[in-house]
Amino acid sequence: MVTLLQFVGFPILLLYYCISKNPTTNDHQVEPRSWLIVAGVYVYLGLITAALGFLILVGVLQYLPISTVTLIAASQLAFNAFFSFLINSQKFTPLIINCLVLLTISSVLHVFNNDSANPTGVVSKVKYVIGFICTVGAGAAVGGLVLALTQLAFRKVLKRGTFKENMDFIIYQAIVATSATLVGLFASGEWKGL
Repeated sequence: MVTLLQFVGFPILLLYYCISKNPTTNDHQVEPRSWLIVAGVYVYLGLITAALGFLILVGVLQYLPISTVTLIAASQLAFNAFFSFLINSQKFTPLIINCLVLLTISSVLHVFNNDSANPTGVVSKVKYVIGFICTVGAGAAVGGLVLALTQLAFRKVLKRGTFKENMDFIIYQAIVATSATLVGLFASGEWKGL
């Protein structure tokens, strides 16, 4: 249910989408795209986003204190740089390397400080490790992958960069993520407790 709440608010964008002035652009220079490829991009990134939301939920709400999650999520910068380097050929600059080193060191130091990481002692070590893995895997690694894939999708598939295309991307990705989360809500039986 909490995962669903992360995505279900997208219909508010529909109102803005309908009333906003969409300036006309010259789309004649861009070759036509296959609607199957564009739909595949929306579905693929929407499903990854739904999985990302669920893994963040497991790490944040169930097993880790928010201070630890915040520092671990800061390591998303490293994953952004790594996936942008692999997928989008982004170059590493000295500023990027400096940020990566400082954020990684601060995250690692905070995680190994047991007093601040688990102040109440309520969460067992196994659950803490599960929460840590889910947060690093979702909040950082998958989040960085989604951003790099989004950049790749706009550069290689969508290409136009118009207001309509950006809003379509956000809305359709949210529709897929909401639908996948709804399927998970009903499949898990959690809907019975609503």
